[in-house]
Amino acid sequence: MWKAGVVSLLLAACIAPIPSRAQEATPPSGQPTIKVNAAEVSLDVVVRDKKGKQVKNLKPADLEVYEDGVKEDVTSFQMVSGKDLGGAKDKKQAAAPQPSAQSRPLRELNTIAIIFHNIDPVTRPHAIEIVKEFIKSNLPPESYIGIFNLNEKLDVVHEFTKNREELLSSAFNGGGLDFNKASVALLTASPNITTLSVSVNASAHTASATEDTTGGEVSKTTIMGADVNTGAGANRLRGDQVQEARDFAQITGMHETDRIKTLIDQIGTLPGRKTVLLVSTGLSTTGDPDIFQRLVTNANSHGITFYTLDSTEMSADVDTIQGGNNSMAQLAHTSQQQSNLNASISQMKQNSQQGDATMLGVRGSDSQSHLRELAEGTGGFLIANTNDFRKSFQQLDSDLETHYEVLYRPTTVKLDGRFHRIEVKVAHPDYQVETRSGYYAMPELKDSGPMTATENTDLAVLNVTPRPHAFDFHVNAYHFQQDGASPVESVAFELPGNKLGSTADPARKLHKFDISLLALVRNSDGEVVDKYSLEKPYYIPDANLAAARSEGLTYTHKFDLPPGKYTVEAAVVDHEGGQATSQTGSFEIPAPPKGLGISSLAMVEHLDGAGAKPDASDPFLIRDKVVVPMVQPEVGSAKRWIYFVVYKDKASQEKPKLHVEFKNGGQVVADQMAALPEPDKNGAIALLVAAPSRPGNCELKVTAQQGTESASEHIDYVGASQ
Repeated sequence: MWKAGVVSLLLAACIAPIPSRAQEATPPSGQPTIKVNAAEVSLDVVVRDKKGKQVKNLKPADLEVYEDGVKEDVTSFQMVSGKDLGGAKDKKQAAAPQPSAQSRPLRELNTIAIIFHNIDPVTRPHAIEIVKEFIKSNLPPESYIGIFNLNEKLDVVHEFTKNREELLSSAFNGGGLDFNKASVALLTASPNITTLSVSVNASAHTASATEDTTGGEVSKTTIMGADVNTGAGANRLRGDQVQEARDFAQITGMHETDRIKTLIDQIGTLPGRKTVLLVSTGLSTTGDPDIFQRLVTNANSHGITFYTLDSTEMSADVDTIQGGNNSMAQLAHTSQQQSNLNASISQMKQNSQQGDATMLGVRGSDSQSHLRELAEGTGGFLIANTNDFRKSFQQLDSDLETHYEVLYRPTTVKLDGRFHRIEVKVAHPDYQVETRSGYYAMPELKDSGPMTATENTDLAVLNVTPRPHAFDFHVNAYHFQQDGASPVESVAFELPGNKLGSTADPARKLHKFDISLLALVRNSDGEVVDKYSLEKPYYIPDANLAAARSEGLTYTHKFDLPPGKYTVEAAVVDHEGGQATSQTGSFEIPAPPKGLGISSLAMVEHLDGAGAKPDASDPFLIRDKVVVPMVQPEVGSAKRWIYFVVYKDKASQEKPKLHVEFKNGGQVVADQMAALPEPDKNGAIALLVAAPSRPGNCELKVTAQQGTESASEHIDYVGASQ
């Protein structure tokens, strides 16, 4: 309890040990995306006609580029062919200006879904080897590859990734991963209009890295074949299967059509240039050309190109159309029997079903025909009747590399961290354009790499209007000095533990919290001058859960900026709670005084260990401890301390003193003078002073004095009730 006329000083040497905090998990590494810091934009563009074919004869006048609704002047336009990579460009285009080293490289994003369809256990090993060969091929660098089984929906074998080695080492047997989660790396790989609008819900105060798609929870295996047996029992079984196939041909065809439609609907939600490699042993349809054409049109409207691959291994004993020939032979036999007036009842039944048999025979006469139609109708091609797929994969890779390269200089260049939308228009109304939907105008910042997947999700929260605000959190800035001369600012973010979601792990008796935070510091011109981000999973023992929720989470970030006025915009995504929030604050960095100085006053939430290698530049470092500030200061039943640093005037021989004044309700209750200990080699004196408390509004004013010089700071807080 505060006593009038007494101020208790606790120096650095007197810091007491504290309980350990929640266990922290090592945060996962994010996938890198676009890094922007120059005026020129290099944009990859793919144009397709209504049949999915790439348009390769556009002229510069056929295309217009808009950024944030403003038409931009295109400085370069050229076709880049995959066949020309590594060699000379087309002679007609050789003189075209090339992107400068400082251009913003908005490269096309290739979404590649490898999908196993109608693969039985016998053909699966061969199909896997084919897929591995494809993964090893010369695909474009920005290619995100995912592997799936097509059953009633897409069941995940491996989530989308750019890591080829990880894909090649996959067990190819799938797991319980949801399609949404399998697409996270891809959906956050680059700014995308659809992704941004879906991933952040301002009204519901939620944010997610995925879209509202549906996916497979469990990987299944479809068994479509059986070993060949010529015994009498096997022949009877095959006869029953033929009858069943004829009776249910329409149902089977619709089932296959529905599965392909589901595939299109799920892949169609993804960003980028969407390519499907459908690895199959054949595709059945209803035989209705209108239904099939609607399927192809649906794929084209979603910008999906199919490359179909018949994975049937070629050998002397395999004939891909023998089954169809058998069906046609049965059809011919039935036709001959129709003229027999003395036919048996079973023969007459067979004759009456000739129409169904005709459809079944035509549909089964070539199991590859619909694979070919699906591929060629969407701009791809069929790969079949070979065991050497390398040439076909080279052609596929070449198709993926072929695009237009467009260069332009934005009318307005401001590195403000905002999302700048890009729209490319072509003169032909039936042409479809595939390109990046925009970019975040982020500068290159010191000690900061490319934007990660998590950062892109958090940045989306800051780029929607209105911004989500699921709960309040506090932001405050504290100013210090470095070496007694240069200004150093530290911003603290305090999240309320009782507002964060958690997931229980009863087996381990833990609760998991998982939050990500992104803060952008802007100067008075609105440009981003500093960035801070983190993703922190915590595993908190059940016994400590109540304490963790009452205390909350606090993070600090130090930065070196010149004196001036700044704003900080922070976004928080609570991944376990499925919610998002944002906060904006402002602060001013004062010019450091030439003589005596004092830092901001910070109420201490708790002290953390500084670790084996403490950061000597951290202004909150005091001996072997790190001060964690209470951003929203309040004194309850527990005793609190105030942390600050006094910076001695090195030019003066006078010893500094400290004057502490305590007010309650605006009235001075007590004050005290005290001598200060010797400073460190830089002239800094780090101090902890007990925070007095009385009910109501309290103010503590601290003034450092050295000779005729003085420097003051104060802190306001709420005192505990009686």
